[in-house]
Amino acid sequence: MMAKIKMPGMLLSDLLSGFTLHDPVPTIQIYDIASNSANVTANSAFVALPGIKTNGIDYAIDAVKAGAVAVIYDATDEYSLQRIPLLRKQVDTHWIGVDQLDRANGHIVSRFFGEPGRAMTIVGITGTDGKSSVTHLVTQALTRIGKSCASIGTLGYGIGNKLTPDNLTTPDSVSLQSRLHKFRQQRCEYVVMEVSSHALEQYRVNGCDFDIAVLTNLGRDHLDYHGDQQSYAAAKARLFHDFKLSGRVVNVDDSFGCQLSEDVEPKSLIRYSVDSDDGPTAEVKLLASEATANGQNIHASTPLGEITAVTALLGDFNVENTLACIATLLALGLDYNQIELAVKDLKPIPGRMEKFAGERGSAAAVVDFAHTEQALRACLGASRQHTEGLLWCVFGCGGDRDQGKRSGMGRAVEELADRVIVTDDNPRNESPEKIVSEILTGMKHPDQACVVHNRQAAIEYALSQAAAEDLVVITGKGHEQEQIVGNERRPFSDRHVVRRILQVKHD
Repeated sequence: MMAKIKMPGMLLSDLLSGFTLHDPVPTIQIYDIASNSANVTANSAFVALPGIKTNGIDYAIDAVKAGAVAVIYDATDEYSLQRIPLLRKQVDTHWIGVDQLDRANGHIVSRFFGEPGRAMTIVGITGTDGKSSVTHLVTQALTRIGKSCASIGTLGYGIGNKLTPDNLTTPDSVSLQSRLHKFRQQRCEYVVMEVSSHALEQYRVNGCDFDIAVLTNLGRDHLDYHGDQQSYAAAKARLFHDFKLSGRVVNVDDSFGCQLSEDVEPKSLIRYSVDSDDGPTAEVKLLASEATANGQNIHASTPLGEITAVTALLGDFNVENTLACIATLLALGLDYNQIELAVKDLKPIPGRMEKFAGERGSAAAVVDFAHTEQALRACLGASRQHTEGLLWCVFGCGGDRDQGKRSGMGRAVEELADRVIVTDDNPRNESPEKIVSEILTGMKHPDQACVVHNRQAAIEYALSQAAAEDLVVITGKGHEQEQIVGNERRPFSDRHVVRRILQVKHD
């Protein structure tokens, strides 16, 4: 974890100036801010946010006991309003109501940390698939030309490729602004971050001062949270409408991307396309891609001239990701020579179409994070191009997540792989047997799928049974280093299991 940042402190009245308040604000100094009572320190402000499963107001007493000298609550939340009279009698502290605290919180926290986003160029990347890959590619490209660039996302947070793992794609507002403050202290010029639909829906990224917004695509995901596809799309669109952006990068091969490109300011828009001849006009267009021994070279036309990206990336979807990277560099205002140099040696990220080849006589393996039907089809389609023999797929579905996508994922794997092994992903608090049964409902011949619940055993079985010319694709967890069973997080890595079996040396 990032070390706790010591701030000089500020007056609570200055912190809350300009927001709609329902209580008098005392003239006291605040030296920390927290929205989790477990993180409260002495002389801090506790932000009691209404949540999905719990309400921060229920932890106000714990926060005060831990040192909070003020509790900021949501004056538009009925539950909080009902609790406040009794809480005022139970504990002596300063209670301050703020209208629509969920929307105001990011701005309040940003102000406490000195509005760090204003001092750096921030790129926000959203979409169903490709967020992590594009974040990695843009960070890699900027670093290659000598720019100090940090990233925040599924792989963790940090500067360059030195990342600290995290559990959330986009962290809570306090963690996010604290990290931006630290990046600013370390003199970062750029921050590239994944922006999840959950974070947008919950206003966690308010106060981030995004400069560039990027949309990769929109498929089916997280409907357990958003309810329907329209609400999911609306959450993604917030990144393009709720911030004062200088640039918007959109994939116009995607139907939602086309719609979005028609709704935003055209002067700030850079569209990219693989199929530009059949679709709308795009500023960044694929001219050709050619396979190499290590990956593929991608030739693109841009307003600055033809750009050639030399990559170690597999799969057609990585062509899209590379075009997104080039378009983002254009949106950032880099010149032709800078972009050409930046994309000369693009490498894959751990757990994203990452290929492992062992000794002669053993099958190769590909580890990928694909956990939606759309991503699975892309992953298996790309893997087929590199398979001389049979294509195997080891996969599962996470528990406590969108159940409606499971049958579609089962259908996709049955259609595209020659051998199917269904295993556990992160079952969480759901029955693994129930999850597997829902996957199998999407298959025409479920009896031909092999079910091995123990994930390590499933990977070992596939690699032991596959022939030398076969390729074993293991999807769902990618870079992850733990498996969630119930409420327990157990150390586990697909990549480490594959390396051990194939006797591949670590980098």
